[in-house]
Amino acid sequence: VYEKEIVEFDNWRKKRGLGEGAITEEVLLAYFINVEKHFAASSMWTKYSMLKSMLKVHKGIDISKKYKTKKAKILERNQIGEFLKKAPDVEYLQVKVALILGVAGACPCNELTFLDISDVQDKGSYLYVLIPDTKTNISRRFTVMEEAFSVNAVEMCRKYISLRPKAAGRRFFLRYADGKCTTQHVGINTISKTFSKVVSFLGLPDPESFTGHGMKRSSATLLANAGGDITTVKRHGGWKSITVAENYIEESLSSKMAIAEKIQVLPNVGDVVDPSSTSETPHRVNLNPGQNNKVVFELNVNVNINNNSK
Repeated sequence: VYEKEIVEFDNWRKKRGLGEGAITEEVLLAYFINVEKHFAASSMWTKYSMLKSMLKVHKGIDISKKYKTKKAKILERNQIGEFLKKAPDVEYLQVKVALILGVAGACPCNELTFLDISDVQDKGSYLYVLIPDTKTNISRRFTVMEEAFSVNAVEMCRKYISLRPKAAGRRFFLRYADGKCTTQHVGINTISKTFSKVVSFLGLPDPESFTGHGMKRSSATLLANAGGDITTVKRHGGWKSITVAENYIEESLSSKMAIAEKIQVLPNVGDVVDPSSTSETPHRVNLNPGQNNKVVFELNVNVNINNNSK
């Protein structure tokens, strides 16, 4: 009975293109939400207890303690752009398009695998993409811009679409080899290897640890790093709970930089910066002129527009 629980979990995980490194808190919560749809509440604790035991035995993961999960690795914007520019289309065009759509829309592998050709609409200067069926039952829409990742991403997707045979079915992703598409659909295992193929081409270490889930994580991380708030990240990723979105906001570089500025750079509460002061000479600002209890501070500002420094 215990072995059956770990087998069911592994099968559920593999169907979604999630490798061993993707056994995270987010994945476990999604799995138990799925289990809850098919079992009574009284059975949930039993199933949780059995899976907890088997994860500890087979994978060395103890989910009853505070466990630092191995989250899917991500790619940075410049790494994505480098691959799209340098990888030859004759071999990597299908991988490029999967990467563009996956990162632009925070799409997991199962959504990309079953994407319909009608769900990708060419609007001229951009592509409008509809994700109608997700595991959270939330329809999502996103766009792909021409200048995405420093390449003409729209033209790249158009090139792939133009290679579709007339007898091709409704699936968007078709098998691609030697610069041609066939009528054979691309399976979830092929889509889930998109990230590892990108990493291998770039020569980054340990490509097997870059799972298909990394595309969704990379998308959310890039958005959070660009200043996206919790609501924006939550909607973009299609998550019902804000817990996951909060995790991306917390880990984002822009969030950490904003916190550092509040602590290390910005004046104390009650101080107001005088924008007329742009020299290195201390400039005194009086917040309560004419009063004895004056609040003042000294401000050093060194403006360097070329280097974008503060």
